[in-house]
Amino acid sequence: MLSNEEIQFIKKNAYIPEHLLDYVISVSEATPFLYTNYLFYLKDGFLTFIGYSLNEKFESEEIKEVLNYVVSQYKPKSVALISPFFIIPQDECIESESDFYYRIDLSNFRISSKLKNSINRAKREVEIEKTNYITDEHISLIDEFVKLRQIDDYRKYIFYKIQNYLENSNTVQVYNAINSKGKLVAFDVADYGAEKYAFYMFNFINRRFYVPGVSDLLLYNIIETAIKQKKYYLNLGLGINKGVVFFKKKWEGYPFLRHEFCFYNVKVEKKFSIKKFFKKLFQKLY
Repeated sequence: MLSNEEIQFIKKNAYIPEHLLDYVISVSEATPFLYTNYLFYLKDGFLTFIGYSLNEKFESEEIKEVLNYVVSQYKPKSVALISPFFIIPQDECIESESDFYYRIDLSNFRISSKLKNSINRAKREVEIEKTNYITDEHISLIDEFVKLRQIDDYRKYIFYKIQNYLENSNTVQVYNAINSKGKLVAFDVADYGAEKYAFYMFNFINRRFYVPGVSDLLLYNIIETAIKQKKYYLNLGLGINKGVVFFKKKWEGYPFLRHEFCFYNVKVEKKFSIKKFFKKLFQKLY
């Protein structure tokens, strides 16, 4: 368990979404702990290692040493590792993924005339309201998003845990775009729980009532709040695909950290599949 002092240390230094305790605990129901400047989550023999030092010191050998020590102490059956480097040989990874975290520098932030036009276009059709909860209408948009796209069970599980996340955090905010008929056109979720960073967590759009520029308008509102709260940066999350990367770069988002993911079994004789693990968790929601 974390002490109050450790919790404050994490909030002061968090810079990636996985450093947000309310978010990860709400989704995973795992127990967090710190070793040196690194954050871990543990549940039922499943260890998640956030290999991004809270003092922003990036050294592959240090990350390896910390990981090896914690594995030797807790003896997990399997490990999910994210870090700026390949720490585990790829042939040992059951699942692996490479990406970048993107962010916007909020100091002297300015938007282009093209973005202004997009925002003003959306403003003519929708109003933005802020809440700290979601309704059945929001869940319907999540359902629609999952059905229209090829979403793996891991991300499906996270999406359907958003409500639990909102119920267990006082730093997360929902931004709703409502049209003249009172329909939910789109919504975003942002988190302001770190001292220097705000986080762009989720974006869902209603394709039946699509409004051009609505995602730009929602992100603009998130940025406005972040600037008012004197955040230094907005973490935009991972690139994921070309469309998402295009959107983030349009907002002057730039890759600032590599994201290397590896899921592996510590004990080969007791093989564990992350796909099956999250498929079972997702099925429990129904």
